[in-house]
Amino acid sequence: MAHADTATVAPRCTWDHSADFLLLPGDGLILANGDGVITYFDLRARQLMGREPGCRCGDRLDEIWPELAEVLEEHALVAGRSGPVVTRVGIGDRLRTVNLFRSDCGIGIVLLADRYDANGTFHQQLLMHQRILQHVRDAVIVTTAEPMAAPGPVIIYANPAALRQTGYRLGKVLGRSPRIFQGPDTDPAALRTLREAMRHWQPARQKLLNYRKDGSSFWVEIDIAPLEDSDGWYTYWVSVQRDCRRPGRSS
Repeated sequence: MAHADTATVAPRCTWDHSADFLLLPGDGLILANGDGVITYFDLRARQLMGREPGCRCGDRLDEIWPELAEVLEEHALVAGRSGPVVTRVGIGDRLRTVNLFRSDCGIGIVLLADRYDANGTFHQQLLMHQRILQHVRDAVIVTTAEPMAAPGPVIIYANPAALRQTGYRLGKVLGRSPRIFQGPDTDPAALRTLREAMRHWQPARQKLLNYRKDGSSFWVEIDIAPLEDSDGWYTYWVSVQRDCRRPGRSS
């Protein structure tokens, strides 16, 4: 099967909101700007591409993976308007499933690893975690650990409480930076404190003035902490956000 036929053979699919998580352990992440230049990719993406270590930030996507660049050209507009889309793209002698999503500086690509083990244990654990988070009353947001540079870590999960708190639909926050919740009166000093903690992979707590989709503001106490994988490498940030009173105001 020729790779040029990939888009015809495997058109985009509607994002399955029951999946909730944009990216899971074992998946690879690539970010590209509007000109198709790679701005970030992680080690897992290199491995899944089979190009390690032959690609770098600053490379053009159409030069190292033209089939993916073609699929992006076809589906990027829909991903930007409607939220993540799922399609398949040829690489080497196989087709790989990818999630395409809007990022703050262009487009993001998740290369999906195998989702199931022989006994379906991983799938069962994921469903359990989803159900727990769906019933947590506090807002929970999970982002990638990197990149630290712009556009920064991207949101890969937001529970229903987080969506109610901010007024966004899930498809509109996945792939974005948590900066979308900040506005003109968000305290820069508090943000610097959070960034400094994140730079050193330390948990932190701050009160911030955040903004909803409709532009209204609200105060939250944010607890963030890094999560490490089985190899001890930090892969995600977890943020728990609770509504609170303005600092300095008594109850």
